[in-house]
Amino acid sequence: MSWEGIDHELNRVRGEADRITLNLADLDGHVGHQLLKGAALEGRTRERWEYADGHIHSLWTVYNAFHLVVDRVARLREAGGGAAEQAALTALLNGPSVVLPAGEVPLNKRGLLHADEEPVTLADAVARMSAAYEEATEVISAAETAWDALHPRLGELDAMWYEIGTLSDMIELGEDEHEALRSDLAAVGTTVRNDPLSLVENGRVDTSSLERLRLVLERVRGELRDALRMRDSYTESVERLSSAIDDVEEATARTRGLRAQVVAKVSSPAAVEVPDPVPSLRAGIGDMDSLRAKGLWRELGARLGELQRAVHEAVDDARDREGNLTGLLERRAELRGRLDAYRARAVRLELAENEHLSELHGRAHWELWRAPCDLRAATVALSAYLRALQELSGTESPGDRTTPGSDASDGESDGGVSR
Repeated sequence: MSWEGIDHELNRVRGEADRITLNLADLDGHVGHQLLKGAALEGRTRERWEYADGHIHSLWTVYNAFHLVVDRVARLREAGGGAAEQAALTALLNGPSVVLPAGEVPLNKRGLLHADEEPVTLADAVARMSAAYEEATEVISAAETAWDALHPRLGELDAMWYEIGTLSDMIELGEDEHEALRSDLAAVGTTVRNDPLSLVENGRVDTSSLERLRLVLERVRGELRDALRMRDSYTESVERLSSAIDDVEEATARTRGLRAQVVAKVSSPAAVEVPDPVPSLRAGIGDMDSLRAKGLWRELGARLGELQRAVHEAVDDARDREGNLTGLLERRAELRGRLDAYRARAVRLELAENEHLSELHGRAHWELWRAPCDLRAATVALSAYLRALQELSGTESPGDRTTPGSDASDGESDGGVSR
């Protein structure tokens, strides 16, 4: 190798040595590396860290041997010299000058007469360090990614658990009230801190166990908050609940009155029943009074939540039934309006006195104005009247169709009300 070639190669390996030194320093100070070194690892994480730590040890061993050769080449070049020094530098830069301990030589590359040491070239040393670095950083990066995803969630769970403890003390619950929940949280915390890689599959961090626990903690915390509110504002809460039940009673009475009107006016489709949820809701307030007398604030808070949901559901149910009942009356009015419109058309066409048409009109009129009326039968009668009118006039408008058929709506086919 010429002196120019030697200088070029020396500059190259010096640059590699500098970059490797910086990367090793970054690796040593990396947060994930420090966490793995300091944690009491278990399970899969421990296995993978032991594997990575072995590569890091190998990396430093090869690096030290590599750096010794680079320093030796630099000193020899600075000393100058003749052909002998030139040959020596060439051998150091291109030949097997990096002496590695036997442990750093892969078993499949050792022979039967393999010595305790094996020299490799500078390029081979860099290749081995690169491979070891990649193996180590893959494990460190995976652990760091897992911790980044898991630790914030675990911190949220810990904060919720602290609040649950505070609330439990405020309403004087026993210390073992949430023992099972505490055990679950401790188990999840141990896994996150000591074996995060057990929660990683195919590069994806599985947070489902923390999410399930979060939902349980949220529920318990909500129950305790309700219990505390009940303890501090029981009278006001019961007054608001009683007022809401009064609204349910009013809505139920209004819907029942409407049903009575519908039953008197429409026989088919049958009017929906209107149950009365008020007695059971008022009985729930009695249950609350009993729980209060026993100081069972948590159960009291849960009961309040149940009653509040029941009140909302009762209001929604009454509204739906009222809409169904109103629909029956509106359908009757609609059919009556159509009959009047068809009668007016017949008058304009001078067909109103037609005997057959008059008979069909009378039948439809009787079905629609009798009480209670059958909307299904009225729909059929109205359809027959319209069809006869169209046949006599020689016209048909799809918009006038009232008879059940391929173009009929669900409302028309069942009397006009979806049940």
